[in-house]
Amino acid sequence: MTKTVLISGANKGIGYETAKQLGAKGWFVLVGARNEDRGQTAVQHLQEQGIRAEWIKLDLNDLATIHQAAEFIQQNHPDLQAVINNAGIPGDMNKCPLDFTVEELQAVTSVNFLGNFEMIKAFTPILAKNYGRIVNLTVPSVPSGYFHPFAYLTSKSTLNMMIKLVGRDYKQTHTNVDIMGIAPGGITTDLNGHMKNPLMRTVKQGAHSVVQVVTDKRHHQGKIVLRFGIGNLLTNMLFKKN
Repeated sequence: MTKTVLISGANKGIGYETAKQLGAKGWFVLVGARNEDRGQTAVQHLQEQGIRAEWIKLDLNDLATIHQAAEFIQQNHPDLQAVINNAGIPGDMNKCPLDFTVEELQAVTSVNFLGNFEMIKAFTPILAKNYGRIVNLTVPSVPSGYFHPFAYLTSKSTLNMMIKLVGRDYKQTHTNVDIMGIAPGGITTDLNGHMKNPLMRTVKQGAHSVVQVVTDKRHHQGKIVLRFGIGNLLTNMLFKKN
């Protein structure tokens, strides 16, 4: 039976690579992207590799697109088995905490937390019919002496708590959805300005970690799964030095 996955921000970076790896395993990929041209280009590249894919408009800053996507998928892809909440924005990675304005923090939180909340809420009814899972890309909720982009980390910490509490609610209400966070370690992407470091992981390696928790058939309900691979040393440095 064909398995279908929706990936937000799947037109580039770790989202695109995850689409590529799942597609190679036979999954039908719904490429969630804000921009149609970029989304369709990603779909074309996937199809050229023999992967079945379709673009769907998805903007986590525009809740209407989430509702429209859920309605479209309910009608056309009711077999949806996984949602990967990959899309996110970093905010200013170098600004000190008290130099942020409320508006700047709201902009980051609107996408990284509220947008993902609406994704979870909108797609739970569909996924519950298929014993599906929701995988959220995140980072550990641990202060760091090396890596501390304030807006990004605080929004992800809020996301992590939501994952835990929604997972608890799924258990209590016997909702047939497994929700988890995946922290794949330090990945070189445009989100961090393509940071270069010998211990940073590649997009391909990071996507492999995401694919593992999507397909491993193990229950990770409400957990933040740490899959750092060869980047484990770097991640320990980033998140354990205070």
